[in-house]
Amino acid sequence: MADLKFNRSAGILTWGDKGRWEAVSGPHPPGELPTGTYKLGRREVTPYSSAIASSFRDETGKGFFIPIYPTFSTNRGKEGGRLGIHPDGGVYGTLGCIGIRSGAASFYRLLKATGTDASLTLEVY
Repeated sequence: MADLKFNRSAGILTWGDKGRWEAVSGPHPPGELPTGTYKLGRREVTPYSSAIASSFRDETGKGFFIPIYPTFSTNRGKEGGRLGIHPDGGVYGTLGCIGIRSGAASFYRLLKATGTDASLTLEVY
């Protein structure tokens, strides 16, 4: 069972009983994140800071990027940038990542509270 779940049609990212966030994937090319299971790159999380691209920043002007890796065969994420989870800043939507629409800082704090050796999975459906 996955630790995190993203319901594309409802636009909701959940992490068990830890929280839920309004989120979006797509609609910009190449489109929304494919359904399936992903592993979170826990050791590769960027700092929550203003030194990140504006499209990855939240309403506070800060942001982060958490890479995610498909556990299934796909060309997505191999060309045109990595797949990940980040605040949905700037223009609405993403290029295939999961963009957290509000409360991104709380998501980041929860993630940073997990050990860097944590093996976290995400189910996209």
